[in-house]
Amino acid sequence: MSVNESIIKNKVSDRRTNFKNELGEKEYSNLLRKQTRRRRSSFEDSEVQVVTCPVCGSTEFFLDTVRSEKSCKKCGLVVEENIIDSTFRGTARDKDGNFHGQNGAPKNMAIHDGGLSTTFDVNRGHLNDKARWYRLRRLNNQARVSDPQSRNLARAFTELGVIVSNLSLSKDVRYESVNIYRNALDEDLIRGRSISKILVATVYIACRLCKVPRTLDEVEKATGINQKTISRNYKFLARELGIKLIPISPNDYIPRFASRLGLSSQVEVRSIEIINDAKDLGLTSGKDPASVAAATLYGTSMLLGERKTQTEIAKTLGVTEVTIRNRFKELNSKLDFV
Repeated sequence: MSVNESIIKNKVSDRRTNFKNELGEKEYSNLLRKQTRRRRSSFEDSEVQVVTCPVCGSTEFFLDTVRSEKSCKKCGLVVEENIIDSTFRGTARDKDGNFHGQNGAPKNMAIHDGGLSTTFDVNRGHLNDKARWYRLRRLNNQARVSDPQSRNLARAFTELGVIVSNLSLSKDVRYESVNIYRNALDEDLIRGRSISKILVATVYIACRLCKVPRTLDEVEKATGINQKTISRNYKFLARELGIKLIPISPNDYIPRFASRLGLSSQVEVRSIEIINDAKDLGLTSGKDPASVAAATLYGTSMLLGERKTQTEIAKTLGVTEVTIRNRFKELNSKLDFV
């Protein structure tokens, strides 16, 4: 104990002695007893709270850790919900203070082994051990893709990352495409077919399911695979896997097309309203949704003073000028919005 600590301790002891002498021995002991009893009662009230069910009066409850709810065992009433998990999570730190979490990364189905395999860091350790670690990593990588199915998935998911990047798609579309491809592989639908062509078909189906459709022309430009091949393969997968594809609505193309043309939100909203009116009259059935969306944006841009030429829309959206003219005449003759 240092000199300063001993001085402070002596001062506190002297003050306690003076206070005890002023009150007297009996009053001082009663005061200490009351303070101890008050602390104990407040601790018990805060820590041990007896909860009874307001319906049946039971004190037996079941804690559902999955839903974070506490419910009565007798009547099933949910007494408490959105419970915060205060369970102690063990952590480990080395002598340098570096954190070594006991929970690894989540499972990633976009990797052929789920991302749960062992990896070797060759940059750690002594320089003399690097050759050994390189050799271990090479052997481990070979063992990860030892069977034909793993090699198939590893190659497919590598190509999938490139396709998703070229089409500017989200992770949701990527994971949906992964699930479709895995199901096709389990059903032995890929045997004898090109992995790349089947993979592109799964991406097209995933776009349809996630309501971020891409035209066959856009997919062809991003992947280099013919539109007829994509159409044939995606119809084959949808039929064999029992996937029900809802017809694409022209409204799904409007936000993306309007953004690419540099049109305002007013044009976008008005175009969606026109397409909804055209749906009610049956003018969109049997027509290409992309061409209907392009023609609607062409008419709405003229209506709201943000005119875009047919040539500009055709080059930007990949729809021919003749198709835009024909769809615009059909819609305007019935709705007369321009």
